[in-house]
Amino acid sequence: MGDQSTQFGAGIVSWIIIAAIVLFRASRPQRTSVTRMWISAGILMLLAVFAIVAGEMRFSAPAWEIALALAVGAGAGIPIGMLRGHHTRVSATDRHGVMELGASWATAGIYLGAFVLRGVVRMLMPATSPLGAVIGDGLLAFAIAIIAVTYLTVYRKYEALDHALPEATG
Repeated sequence: MGDQSTQFGAGIVSWIIIAAIVLFRASRPQRTSVTRMWISAGILMLLAVFAIVAGEMRFSAPAWEIALALAVGAGAGIPIGMLRGHHTRVSATDRHGVMELGASWATAGIYLGAFVLRGVVRMLMPATSPLGAVIGDGLLAFAIAIIAVTYLTVYRKYEALDHALPEATG
């Protein structure tokens, strides 16, 4: 009993830390390097992957179901990521490799919402339900795809601005 309480408490603390980081980063325009943008996106994606792996260690489901859920989640997230990236304000700066991004509450909301929905699905399904795990994994793949494609779209917008900057001033 105490072990489950400790795991639950650690899970809640992890979620609060993730939410705080995501909300802090999304709350204001940021000047960021291309490298830092990809590192922060990578960290968020790794957190989601670790959540998927940890869930599968606890509530294993057949591999084909997990693969299907991940494919469906990613497939649904890709167009939303493209749309989100298209609507993210990107500005080139005077330094090559540094851009300014507008605040991104929608991206933060989608990412955190996927984690919350995953938790709700797990609470509503029986504790040992592989179906709950598969649905949760699909939701996280949805969030991962949105983040990856949003940042790829933002990067492409930045590259176009960065390469056009010398021509406009020269």
